[in-house]
Amino acid sequence: MPPTERTMAEIERKADPRKRRRFVVAAGLLVAGVAWASPWDIDMVDSYASKAYEWKMRPTPEASVQRAPTGPKTPGAYQVAYVAPVDRVTESDALVNPYPADAAALAEGKALLQVTCAPCHGVDGKGGGPVTQNDPAKDIRRFPLPAPLLSGPGAVTALRSDGYIYATIRNGGALMPAYGISLTDHERWSIVSYMRTLEGAQLAPPTTPPVPAAVPAAVPAKGGTEG
Repeated sequence: MPPTERTMAEIERKADPRKRRRFVVAAGLLVAGVAWASPWDIDMVDSYASKAYEWKMRPTPEASVQRAPTGPKTPGAYQVAYVAPVDRVTESDALVNPYPADAAALAEGKALLQVTCAPCHGVDGKGGGPVTQNDPAKDIRRFPLPAPLLSGPGAVTALRSDGYIYATIRNGGALMPAYGISLTDHERWSIVSYMRTLEGAQLAPPTTPPVPAAVPAAVPAKGGTEG
């Protein structure tokens, strides 16, 4: 007896869920197979164990942090990618600005000073920066000590060499943070060049008065009489 339309509909309705289940199972097996063959299916036990220095070290990628190059040092060119320490007293005074203090350098130094130095030393180098400004009358105590003056009467820059200022920017000071990582070699020297154009910031080390020569003591003449 041929199936009626109702009977065919019931057969199709009952078979449809089975088809969906088969499709879901097939899709799950396919996804599992792809995941099993993917690169992240690597277990630690399957990795290659090598001892230290067993393989030749790969070259350092370009522009990465590395040690300072060996060889003779050019005055002022202490940084390539690695910032080595520089003693501000014994080494910094020997540093010489290798870049010309032209208009471009002064413009760059002015912009960098107003961004890097002004928060503590003020935009004109005379103090009053927002970080170190203290006003006891208004109960504002932002910093334990005022920042040294970079310009004007009593400017510390007049007593320090270009190399000393450069090394201070580079390595920091007693309370000042170091900017050797955030500023390039040229940018630091540009700040030094512009700083020298500020009022009272020209190098004028104190002169030490000459020590008078010692006068030899008088020697009594021979044959003198005793009293």
